[in-house]
Amino acid sequence: METSTPGQVYRVGDIVEVLSREEIRATLDKDGVCDGMPFMPEMWQYCGKRYRIYHTAEKVCVESTLLRQMRNTVFLDELRCDGSDHDGCDRDCLIFWKEAWLKKAEGPVEPPEGPLFTRPLPAHPKLDPNKTYSCQSTHLLTATEPLSRWALRQYVRDVASGNFTTIQVLRALLVVVYNRAARSLGWREFGTLRGTLSKTPVVALNLQPGEFVEVKSRDEIASTINTYSQNRGLTIDYEMLRHSGRRFRVRRRVDRIILETTGKMREINNTVLLEGNVCEGVCRRACSRASFPMWREAWLKRVEDQASQVTAR
Repeated sequence: METSTPGQVYRVGDIVEVLSREEIRATLDKDGVCDGMPFMPEMWQYCGKRYRIYHTAEKVCVESTLLRQMRNTVFLDELRCDGSDHDGCDRDCLIFWKEAWLKKAEGPVEPPEGPLFTRPLPAHPKLDPNKTYSCQSTHLLTATEPLSRWALRQYVRDVASGNFTTIQVLRALLVVVYNRAARSLGWREFGTLRGTLSKTPVVALNLQPGEFVEVKSRDEIASTINTYSQNRGLTIDYEMLRHSGRRFRVRRRVDRIILETTGKMREINNTVLLEGNVCEGVCRRACSRASFPMWREAWLKRVEDQASQVTAR
């Protein structure tokens, strides 16, 4: 159902207002979808309110695929899915907003809600392993198009939209070139770390939202991963390793997530998200999705002095 406003151009920092329920329903097909993207129940609460554009969703990472292109879609300042209508999924994804659901506005925007660890989170009902969920993340393949890494116009759009600076885009391009060469020469890809273990350890710190933690050193992390940079199936990469030695507050525990590829909910143990720690897309061709990396507790250590401050970035 093609409903997006042709030629509408938004930039980072623009103020928009979410349309009313009636106006949004008029953009949706019988399945509640617009241009391949569903309007989720968690989003109705934002109708009629004004927000600032955080990123334009020019291109996004999709599980098990290369980066893909999206059209007429933006992200709004820290509006993330709390999983309340999806049995408490803990992914904390930024919500995709089709331009058809927004209009340009002026004036004050909604005040920030404050750190997630200060807010109540939805309960986790009993997990049904056979249930298939439908959300924006599970629709990403149908709502996006393939995008070649060598389509240079995408990098021009990254800068023109305000998503990234020229320097950030050049860094992302250099990583693309280096990784292509590294794969052909048998080198490690940029910023990666390989362990030597065949069986990786389980580390349970029982970290709670609001606690301070410090990211372990690269050597300490290497002692917890295998040759695929994984601890019990979860990968650590450059976007995470660059924070070695820095301190963060725990944003939330990750106990269950919906898999984008299958729509199935799966339990996950000893894993947290860190407040203020989002992927900047450097190793992903300037992906604008700003997802929270999932941290195994094996890669973190609790800060004994809980009055400590977060490390300046």
